[in-house]
Amino acid sequence: MTSLSPASAPSAPSTRTASPIDPTSSACSAVLERRLQATQGVMHTVMATADGRAIAHAARANVELVPARIAAIASSLLALGESFSRETLHSPAGYTSIASEQGSIVIVRVPSSKGAYTLCLSADRSETFAMALRFALDAASELASVLDRA
Repeated sequence: MTSLSPASAPSAPSTRTASPIDPTSSACSAVLERRLQATQGVMHTVMATADGRAIAHAARANVELVPARIAAIASSLLALGESFSRETLHSPAGYTSIASEQGSIVIVRVPSSKGAYTLCLSADRSETFAMALRFALDAASELASVLDRA
């Protein structure tokens, strides 16, 4: 991941999307790209299978991204957070998040009936955590609709 210098303003989203394997991946990439264009603070999004295989992503032009690595780490982190929540609170986790000096990372489940998927996003410091979480939850819901229609 690339950190932005304070002088760097978020740029428009790039046209880079995951290499679509099928129309569903392409449709998911389009959802992520459209949602990324609608906000300034989210830097990138990666959708993955529960076992950590990247399916779709979108990123701003100035953000270097290796979707396969992010997908693998995000899926593992979400699973670990869910296990920890069950162990300590005897309750399922709603999401996993990380706060850093550069911004925040949010990882959520995509609530699809077609399988287990995750969505990870990174937001810079200009985006509040609440708005990053709302973006993730809304995008996950829309992605689930795309998956369930396929």
